Parts: sequence; C-alpha cells; structure tokens
Amino acid sequence: MQESSQGAGRAALRRVPKQERSRERIGEILKVAKELIGQKGIDAVTMKEIAALSGGPIASVYQYFPNKSAIIAMLYELYVEEVRELIAGHVSHIETADDALRATDDLFDMYYERMRQEPSTQDLLNAIQADKALADLDIAETRAQADGFFQLTKHFVAEPQRESYAQTLFVMFHMAGATLRLALMVPAEAAQISGQFKSIVRTHATYFLKGHFPAIA
Repeated sequence: MQESSQGAGRAALRRVPKQERSRERIGEILKVAKELIGQKGIDAVTMKEIAALSGGPIASVYQYFPNKSAIIAMLYELYVEEVRELIAGHVSHIETADDALRATDDLFDMYYERMRQEPSTQDLLNAIQADKALADLDIAETRAQADGFFQLTKHFVAEPQRESYAQTLFVMFHMAGATLRLALMVPAEAAQISGQFKSIVRTHATYFLKGHFPAIA
C-alpha cells in the first residue's frame, strides 16, 4: 500500500516530539530550512547551517531529522496540508456547472500566487521530483486532489463521459504544477502562459461539465 503524503514527513522523524518544547524546536528547524531553501536553493543548504540559524547545536537537528531528505519530506507534508485547506476553501461552494468552471480558474490562480509568494516552494517541489519515493507520493497527492474535484462535480457530467472526465482531471492537475513552474521561471511571459493553460483547461472542462465546447476556446 502506498504511503499517504500526510504522514510521510512524520514517518521520517527520528524522534516523535511529545513535549511542547520539542515541537517548537522542530517548528524552528523547519522554518529556518524553508527560508534557506528560498534564499539559496535546496542543494546549497546544509544541516550545519540549519542548526546554526535555528539556534541550536547540530546534534539537536539530527535528534529529530536523520538527514536533509527527512526535512524535505516534512516540509512537503506541511505544504500538502496547506494546499488541501486552500482547495477545500475554493471548492466547498460549488453548486452549479458554472461554479465548477470558475473553480478551475480560481484553483490555478491560487496555486500560482502561493508559489510566487514563497520561492522556497518551487525549490521544494523540484527536490520532491528528484526523490523517487517522494515523487510517487506527489503523484498520489495529485491523484487525490483530482479525485476530490471529480467527486464534487461528476454529477454535472453525462455518465458515459465520467471515466474520461476523471482521467482528464488527473492530467490537468498534474500539468498545472509543471505550468506554474514554467511561469515562475519566465516571469515576463507568466501572464500569457497562465492564460493559455487556463484556456485549455476551461475548454475541456466546458465540454465535460456543460456538454459542449465553448464558442470561443
């Protein structure tokens, strides 16, 4: 059975914190690691540097995290929890097919703004793709997000089209991440890239949710 992305980081902990002081120490380590990743990129960050800037000896970092990969796994887990909350806030009010169409735009814009404001997120997600176990968890998380949207909107879709709709959502949710990273890498073209991707998504979503392609794709 594939491990849930919610739990991957905690499973990587060398020691599970039971006291508030220990939880605060872990929180500070993660905060510093995230800031350093945003400033320098993951490859340039060291455990020694994380320890020094988080206000403790390096042993206090290794007490909880056996290596930098374990820190990355925990940061990814926290990222997933935050994204799930953001998605829930955007899709909880879907009542019509038009609401669902608007949600596809809103979700992409939400992802983009989230990544633009926190440069460390882009480096974190790149590091996730370089780790086979974490990359598998990321795919599983993408599938879960797509399935969540499917469950909320499938009643707008003709039954014979639902399987194809579910598969299309999975592809689109996956492609959204790649498109966002591209937009952030070439900021001068970000608006055009984002607009083109949202147009593609809306074209397919309109076909499934309303039974026809939009008049102007």
